[in-house]
This record gives sequence, C-alpha cells and structure tokens, in this order.
Amino acid sequence: MLFIDIDKPTPDEIKEWMNINSLSTKSASELLGISKRQFLRILSGESKAKRIHSLAMQMIWLLSENKKKIIDEESNKNNKKIVKIPIR
Repeated sequence: MLFIDIDKPTPDEIKEWMNINSLSTKSASELLGISKRQFLRILSGESKAKRIHSLAMQMIWLLSENKKKIIDEESNKNNKKIVKIPIR
C-alpha cells in the first residue's frame, strides 16, 4: 500500500509517489487531471488531496509496477543462459 490513509495522503507520501514513478510536478498534475498550481498546493499542504486523486495515484503506481515486471520478465526470457552438462 502506497498511502497509510487512502482518504488523506500526506504531502510527503505524494512526493514519495512522484519519486517512485519518476514524475515531475507537471507530469504528475497532468496524470491526475488537475492544474499544476492545484497540485503544488497539495504538495505544500495548503490543500488536501481528494480521495479520487489518491486512488488515481495508486492506480498509476500499480500500472508502473506491472510495466516494470513485464519488462523484466521479457528481458529475462531473451537473456537466459543455458549451461550444458555432459552426462557420461
């Protein structure tokens, strides 16, 4: 779970979410469908993130993790090393 309280993500939790997903304030606000100014208010603690925003952040994180897993699995398939042991 990314947030301790899904209804009230803290600015620090949101910053950590941005860090995990390598997002700038602009890209994060675009993904959430809010203005950069509103997103900066949430990051500063001036405004609180709504539940819909925290659910969207969770979904973006899940999709990102899933994408990483798929990429890792594909690279492992292509880079498998085969060791042949002769049997006497």
